Amino acid sequence: MQGDLQSRANQRIFQQHLADLDQALAEGRLTAAQHTAARDELLRQVLNDASLVAPGRSNDAAPPPGAPLAAAPTPAFWAGLVVLLLLLTGMSYALLGAPQSWRAVPLSQRVQVHASSPEDWAAQTRQWQQTTAARPDDAEAWLTLARLHAAQNAYAPAEQALARVLALSPEPDLWLERAQMKALSAGGVYAGEPWQWIENVLREQPQHLNALVLAGSAALSEKRFTEAQGFWQQALRLVPAESEAAQDLQQALAQAAEGSRTSAAAAAAVERSGRERQGHAQPGDDRPLIQGEVRVSPEVQSRIGAGATLFVYALDEAGSRRPVAIWRGAASDWPVRFALTDRMGMGAGPVLSSLPQVRLVARISQTGSAQKQADDWQVELPGVKTGVQGVVLHITGR
Repeated sequence: MQGDLQSRANQRIFQQHLADLDQALAEGRLTAAQHTAARDELLRQVLNDASLVAPGRSNDAAPPPGAPLAAAPTPAFWAGLVVLLLLLTGMSYALLGAPQSWRAVPLSQRVQVHASSPEDWAAQTRQWQQTTAARPDDAEAWLTLARLHAAQNAYAPAEQALARVLALSPEPDLWLERAQMKALSAGGVYAGEPWQWIENVLREQPQHLNALVLAGSAALSEKRFTEAQGFWQQALRLVPAESEAAQDLQQALAQAAEGSRTSAAAAAAVERSGRERQGHAQPGDDRPLIQGEVRVSPEVQSRIGAGATLFVYALDEAGSRRPVAIWRGAASDWPVRFALTDRMGMGAGPVLSSLPQVRLVARISQTGSAQKQADDWQVELPGVKTGVQGVVLHITGR
């Protein structure tokens, strides 16, 4: 009877330890490698306990006179031990409480790609394109293809392949990977879907380490230094103090702090420049700086589907392709009027009022995606003076 009680007590202890480990993995507080190491240590403890009462152990030494005889292991003890071993090796469910299956290594950590030359990368990509065509429901094949594309800086195809992966295996880390590819394919812009995907992961798992790190990087790319520091400080609390990850986060925090100190002076300079050029317009206000309308040819209008979206945005002609202001509206009731202001900026780089002239782009998206697609209609107009009214953008083709 005593052996049965001890067996059941040991079983409950080990099951609770395993449940705690699984919860830590699910919340992102443990990596898969850390989880595996801790699970293996539990297994060693189980085996050590079993060796103390294993049948067949030598009993040549007689017990002292009057000493109670040791109880032999009971069937209940061995049944409990077998259940624990099955749990720890991922072959069964826990018998106490809610069923809990063993979590295998996540798909996001199972796929790695390697190549020795550009030709090798290209050959592997062709091979996996054929594989995904033959096995469209193979999430691992799609992820391999996505990472091959990413390794060759083909970010848009990588993001499209990751969309297929997520339809089959919606893991949080894969959503973050897709957010990175989507942002990189748009020139490092996280506005829109990439930020939404990061926020979705953090909404479900506020302590998800990778999501916090990526959120900080995205905020830093938009020069939102305070937000970047907030995300990275949360991440820093989740890693060992002396680890390499902690050192990297400390360096990132120092970079964000330096950016925060210098951005105030830069913002003041931009503000002064904007006031001089635009009659004292304050960067960030709602004053229309460029106004006009978008027209479309009859052919284009006849081919626009219901629910299409019209984007009008301004680009710094001397800078990157990152928009300095974006207007969005329904692609209907032509002509469509628009107005661009400083408040339509993306939180990074120059504001519209600080630029003497810009390149205007009008684009009709059938899907509503902020990233240009092959079937979009578009027109660009360079040399548009900031402060002008009555601009006409006429879309006649792609």
